[in-house]
Amino acid sequence: MLRLFLATTILLTCADHWTTYLCLYAPIDGWAVSEANPIADWLFTRAGLGIGLTIDSLVTLGAIAFLTTTQIFDRSIKLALLAIICVATGYAVFNNLSAIDRMGLAPWSGLV
Repeated sequence: MLRLFLATTILLTCADHWTTYLCLYAPIDGWAVSEANPIADWLFTRAGLGIGLTIDSLVTLGAIAFLTTTQIFDRSIKLALLAIICVATGYAVFNNLSAIDRMGLAPWSGLV
């Protein structure tokens, strides 16, 4: 179960960072899109979107590696924390995909 949550967390993190990039890399007429996470927004403002996402990815992967390998937390705590991360990151991905669709950037936009 820990491996499943670990893989899901990493996949959702990748999806979050990719969809964040798609939402923020270039302005689209008529849309004011911004980063909802104030820490990530600060990082993107200071380092730029590409470097900020790279730093965010490295920090996230480091935190996940620490969480899964540390002996400080027992297995149930690790599972709970990974589950929380999955839910929060899954929400961010859903929100980003929704924005991408509404802005007409998704391949499926306008098909319905």
